[in-house]
Order: sequence, then C-alpha cells, then structure tokens
Amino acid sequence: MTTTFNQDTNTDRLRMNLDLGRRRFLQLGAAGVGGLALNPLLSNLNAFAAPQLGPHDPILVLIEMDGGNDALNMLCPTTQSAYYEKRPTIAIPEASQLAINTEVGLHPNLANIKKRYDNGKVAFIRGVGSNPTDFSHFTSMANWMQGWGGGQLAYPTGWIGRWADSLYNAQNEALYQVVIDQSVPLHHVGDKNQAAGLPLWIGSAFGVERDTPDEIRMLRTLSKYAASGESGRGDWGNEIAESNKALVRVSGKVQPAYAGEFPDDYFAHQMALAANLINANLGIRVLTVRLGGFDTHTNQGGIVGDHANLMKSLDDGIKAFFTKLSLNYRRQTLLMSFSEFGRRPEENSDRGTDHGTAGVVMLIGDLVRGGVYGSQPSLASADLVDYGNLKRYVDFRRVYASVLKKWLRADPTSLLGRSYDTLDFIKAAP
Repeated sequence: MTTTFNQDTNTDRLRMNLDLGRRRFLQLGAAGVGGLALNPLLSNLNAFAAPQLGPHDPILVLIEMDGGNDALNMLCPTTQSAYYEKRPTIAIPEASQLAINTEVGLHPNLANIKKRYDNGKVAFIRGVGSNPTDFSHFTSMANWMQGWGGGQLAYPTGWIGRWADSLYNAQNEALYQVVIDQSVPLHHVGDKNQAAGLPLWIGSAFGVERDTPDEIRMLRTLSKYAASGESGRGDWGNEIAESNKALVRVSGKVQPAYAGEFPDDYFAHQMALAANLINANLGIRVLTVRLGGFDTHTNQGGIVGDHANLMKSLDDGIKAFFTKLSLNYRRQTLLMSFSEFGRRPEENSDRGTDHGTAGVVMLIGDLVRGGVYGSQPSLASADLVDYGNLKRYVDFRRVYASVLKKWLRADPTSLLGRSYDTLDFIKAAP
C-alpha cells in the first residue's frame, strides 16, 4: 500500500502543531520542559514577551465563573415577591441585601464590590444570555467563548483570540494573552495568536531557580548551546535547544510577579498574581482567571452556604487585585465577569438551583460608568419562558461588542460576525 502525503494537509498539520505549541509553551508547571520543547516550530516564537504597555493601552481581565452563577442570589430582585416565594430556603432576605437601588440588592458577602459600586466604578448588566437557549455547560460556555454571531467558522477561534490576531507581531508574541491555569480556554484562541498558560505557583518551573553554582552553570551552558545554532544533534536538537533557551528567558521575565505574599484563598491568589503580572509590564493585554463551583444543584444556601462562599471568594479576589494593582495601571484596567448561564428561578427539592438562562455580567474599573443596565427579568410564572426560565433581554455579544468597540478600540462587527448594539457602561478608553 502506498501512502501519499498532500502538501496542503501536511502544512495544516504543522500549523496545528505550532498553534498547540504556542498555547502550551508557557505552561510552566508539572508538565516539565521536555513535553513543552518538543515542537519543531517553536523557534518561530522569537519574542516571548509582548511590547511593553503604553499609557493608553487597555488591559482586560476576564473572570470566568464556571458552572452557571446564580445571578438571582448575586444581584437580588428585591421587590419581586415571586423571588421569595420560589426560593423559600435560599432567597436572600431583603434586610440582608446590600441595596443598589429600589429594585435590586447585592449578596451580603459582596461588601467590597458594593463600596466600589458606590464610587461609580461597577456596572451590572441584567438579563444577559444566549439565543437560542443551551443548558449544557460545555456547549453554552463554548458559545460564550467563541462569541460568534455570523455563519459557521472555518475552525474554532475565540472573540479575544480574534482581537489579539490584529496586534503587532501577533504570530510571535506569547504574552499578549495570559491565562492563570494549565489549560487555555477557547476565547483566547486566535488564528495567529494564542494565550500563554501560567501556573499559580512557579517554583518548579524550568529556569526559575538560579541560586546555586550548578543552576547558573546549566543556564549559561544552555544559552551558549542554543546561541550557536549547532547542537550537534541535528535540526531537532537545535530546535529543542532554542525553545528551552526561550523558556528560560520567559521564566526569568515572569518570575518577579510571583514574589511576595499571596492570599490563602485560591481565587484571591489568582487575582493578586494577575495584578502582579500587569505591574510587571510584560505587555499583557488580556488575562483570564477562573472561579469554579457554581453548579449548585444541591445545598446551595442563601446568606450562608456554597454560593455564599463563592460570593465571598469573588469579593475577596476583587479586593486582592486592587490592593496589588499599581496606581499606574488603574485607569487602563477593566474587569469583566461572565458565566455560561444563570440558574432557574425556583429552588429544587435538594435546596439548590438547576441550569437556567439569563444571568448578570459585572464590569469594574475606573473608567466604568457605574450603574445597573438591561432589564430585570420577571420571576412571575406568567412571564417565564423555556420551561419556566427567565427571559433574556441582552444578548451576551452586545456586551462583547461594547468592550471591543469602546475599550479595546476594535471593530466588533468583524470580530463577532454581525453587528450588535452597544451598551453605555464604559466612559472612555484609557
């Protein structure tokens, strides 16, 4: 049997390998250097640190709330009697809510966010969802991450990845987009540019330890070995040497961001590290952190309980971020939370909530026009849709279009596949 290799197919395969290498190269944790370096095209990533930020370059921090956040217990519909009737054990009593206006109040564990709201630096967008409805964690989150409203894409890319493709030298820059995790989500995947995955702890990363004579000698040898371009082991050896050298270089660049003390809370630790990475001015434009555990089907709780603990983690994380963030970058930084869907209006028999539709997107920053946007979905039974779920009033891509146009200074129509009306929650780009 004769096997014929199609040149186009082979090229596509190599391109896919390069994309995979670019996404995984900076995952500096337990995977080890061997698994990261074995890619013959990694030497195309010459910079490994994006151009430094100018005073008017926007920074976007995305907070991914995995599992389907219960927006009704985050931003509570204070005046709707159906809220308390449908949630006899998990509703947040009006007296315990942190009043935002006459219609809604915040969960009591969001005190720091409430202070920022009072200072005009937080915007809540109500009734946000996707159309058509999708109750699957996987496909719903994929839709949010892809953010595409046009025809079928040739291959999956994400709304942030497509934006990053337009940046200078996007093909070769590994730090335009950063994820604090060991995997890179779809919204960071572009045609040219993909995110780097950085670990929460960097102590074991190759090239970080530079204290002992042996470590210094090893790094010097590696540098000379790669600089010569002739490893004596052929093309593969040369490429491995060059990619290992680059890994050491970028380890040194990000290492200072890991210095100092960090909060014990996992999410707050991520947020503090995110602020440190911004302060290091590595040229990061978009950064994603994750807070999981929102699939609260059982024992969700109200003022106390699983969801209340998540609200506290969220609030503590926001506080940790702004405690660490340099004043030099305050006006340049916008935080945006998102979740794949909301929860159903009524609690279930296990004192939890099931997959729902409309949710809340939160934005925080000095240049946010604070307030409550969108319409509050009614919980009255006659107003529910899709088998007892909340009506959606804001397509989530309208939020993206607003961020792309007013913050990232991009054309949202080309990046989202169609035109969406924008919202007015951003005063101006930095």
